Amino acid sequence: MTEQELMKLGFEKVMVYDEESDNGYDYHYFRKQVGGSMFLAADNFNKEGELRVNIDDPGLVIRDINLVKELINVFSKIENAERKARVSKENG
Repeated sequence: MTEQELMKLGFEKVMVYDEESDNGYDYHYFRKQVGGSMFLAADNFNKEGELRVNIDDPGLVIRDINLVKELINVFSKIENAERKARVSKENG
């Protein structure tokens, strides 16, 4: 996944300067609001182009069982893809 792909999906690039964070360097992350107060945040690209995505919304409530099933399906697909990548990497 690339920065350009995230931008095409509507992610916003957020710059954080050392003066704001006081951590000794500037950095950036990407975020996309996907619900009232729910954001997807992406800030850790690694050398394989993988991306860690954090979902931060402690007040998220799901009342529709079909949406729960869809979420389970999506997360299962992510886990399966990760498992396949790990096995492929182990097998060379």
